[in-house]
Amino acid sequence: MARNDFMKLLNNLDMAAASIALSGPTVAAEKIVTDLQERGPGWTGKFSNSWQIEGPQGQIAKGDGEAGQARPVKLPGLLFTGPQAARVILRTIGAKDKVVFRVSNFSPYADEARDLVPYNPEKPTTDNIKPIVERGRRAPGARRGDLQGSGGNRVTAPLDWYSSYVGGGFMDKVIQITMDGIMRSLK
Repeated sequence: MARNDFMKLLNNLDMAAASIALSGPTVAAEKIVTDLQERGPGWTGKFSNSWQIEGPQGQIAKGDGEAGQARPVKLPGLLFTGPQAARVILRTIGAKDKVVFRVSNFSPYADEARDLVPYNPEKPTTDNIKPIVERGRRAPGARRGDLQGSGGNRVTAPLDWYSSYVGGGFMDKVIQITMDGIMRSLK
C-alpha cells in the first residue's frame, strides 16, 4: 500500500471513529423528539411537527410545523474529523449545562403547549389527532392542562407533561440507554 493510500485510510478511520462517537447523541436527540411528540398535546399536529434539533456545528433538522400526524425529525448523517469530535466532546465534559445537541420547539405557542405559561386558547377545534385524556373546566389564566371539575375544556396531554419528561429523568434515561446501546455495538 502506498503511503498516500495509507494516509487516506487513516483519515477515513479517524473520521469514522469520530462520527461514531457522536452518533449516540444524534440518535438520542432524535428519540427525545419522538418521545416529546408522543407525550405532548396534539390537536392539529402543528405543535408536534415544530420540534427541531440543533447539532454541534450549527446544523439544524426541524419539522415543517404543519398539521397532521407527528413526523420524525432526523439529522442528516454527520461526519466529523477526530479533532472536530474531540472539540465537541471536550466542550461538554464535566459541564452539565453544556450539550452537544439542543432540542427546541419553534411553535408560536410552544410555551403554552408545554404548560410553562398561562394558556390563551384560540377558537375551539374538534379535529384533535390524539385522544382526549381529560375533560373539565379551565379557569381564566390557567395553564393548558390545568382542568378541574366538569366542563367543556379538553386536553390531549396531562398537565406538566413536558416538565415531568425533562425533570423526571425520562430524557436522561433515553440518553443513557442510547449511549449504552451504541457502546455495546462498538465492542
